[in-house]
Formats: sequence, C-alpha cells, structure tokens
Amino acid sequence: MRLTLKDILEDLHAAERDCQTFEKKYGMLSEYFHVAYANGALDDDVNSDFVLWAGAYEVKREREEAYRNLVITQSSLFATLKNPAPAYVEP
Repeated sequence: MRLTLKDILEDLHAAERDCQTFEKKYGMLSEYFHVAYANGALDDDVNSDFVLWAGAYEVKREREEAYRNLVITQSSLFATLKNPAPAYVEP
C-alpha cells in the first residue's frame, strides 16, 4: 500500500507527539535515547516505555524519509531544493 501525503503527515505528527511525551517524561531527546537504546544501553525488559518510544521514533524517521521522497523529489515546487541556485558572488 502506498501512503498518501495525508497519511504520511498524520503518522508523522502522531509519532512526534508520542516522542515528545517520552522526552518530557524521561528528560531526553528522542535522537539521543534512540542511540542509547540501539546500542543496548537501555533495557526494555525493565521499562516497556522504551519499546514504544523506539517504535515511535523509528516511525517518525521513516515518515520523514517518505515525506522527502514524495514531496521534495516529486514536486516542482521544491525543484530548487534538489538543484539549489549557486551562491551569489559580488563582482
């Protein structure tokens, strides 16, 4: 099933809300949590929130990538982002 832009944004916003909830609860940004979690420094057997948090963060990253692929690479509105104009140099 191919995700629509609406689906991607809804999933992304929900994952961001979930991540923010855990960030507030544990006082750690999700990207730092995920590095520690992925390296085995946090035990999800002790805290089941970690599994949920890791899942939310992974969904967030996947949907950000899907958004970039769908909108930035396929939209003429963002063509300049793919091929930015050269910086202005004074003569």
